Amino acid sequence: MDLGKNKNILYIKEALLNMKMIASCFVGALLVSVGMNQFLQPAGLAPGGVTGLAVLLYNLTEGLIPVGVGIFCLNVPLFWAGYRKIGKKFVWGSLLGTALCALLIDGLQFTQKYWTMSSEEPLLVCLAGGILLGTGYGLIFRGGASTGGTDILARLVQPKLSAFSLGQLCFFFDLIFLAIIFITYRSFTAMLYIGITVFLSSKLIDAVEGGLNYAKEVFVVSAEGEAIGREIGARLGRGCTQLWGKGLYSGEEKWVLWCVVYNRQLSELCKIVHRYDPKAFLTIRNVREVNGLYDQIGKM
Repeated sequence: MDLGKNKNILYIKEALLNMKMIASCFVGALLVSVGMNQFLQPAGLAPGGVTGLAVLLYNLTEGLIPVGVGIFCLNVPLFWAGYRKIGKKFVWGSLLGTALCALLIDGLQFTQKYWTMSSEEPLLVCLAGGILLGTGYGLIFRGGASTGGTDILARLVQPKLSAFSLGQLCFFFDLIFLAIIFITYRSFTAMLYIGITVFLSSKLIDAVEGGLNYAKEVFVVSAEGEAIGREIGARLGRGCTQLWGKGLYSGEEKWVLWCVVYNRQLSELCKIVHRYDPKAFLTIRNVREVNGLYDQIGKM
């Protein structure tokens, strides 16, 4: 009986996760469609990757090959290669994200009749288009899907170019695309405008995919570590992890505290540390997202 209940719970959780992924992909694809139809495409601008190549085909064929159809067709050989070498789970997720983007870009193209951003303001077009595409793609990636293109291509060649990360390979492919833009339009200005869109969208993809729940990770090296840790727990409601360190040069043993606080709590934490030990050594770095027990303790 209990085993059956556990299976039902697992099925429900899996179904909810799938629904969440589909909803996230749909909203993301909708934003991508708005960015393309209302901003970039009317201005004759193309984003990076396979989507950009599809826009170039649309422009060169004078609308004979719709952007969405071009996106899907250009991704077919990548899907086939990815299915064989990466795995069907990743490819099915890529297929979902790509299909939704292609359908909504072509299906909502009629909205260009009602409103588009003026191409007389190319910088604003690039900024708005980059924001919408970056947010949309980020939601698709955060939902556990993908949009194929350079993402699959980078994963295919990465084993042979292990010295480079996936992000570096994707950036390299975008540089190749910018070179194609320069050759096609014979305009350095157009290449720079599209470079702005590519750069902005890539930054937003990282931010949205990784989460916006930013925090600070703090290491404190001090002989007063125990007292500092208690004060942080009492005043900020944050737990600290106690480590024991020893300086290799001085041979002196000291407390090392590790904790994560939200940005708004950082100033108070520094005051606590300085009050107990003005000579304490602190290192602070950004944390993209906080979940779990520490996250619950920190909500006041």
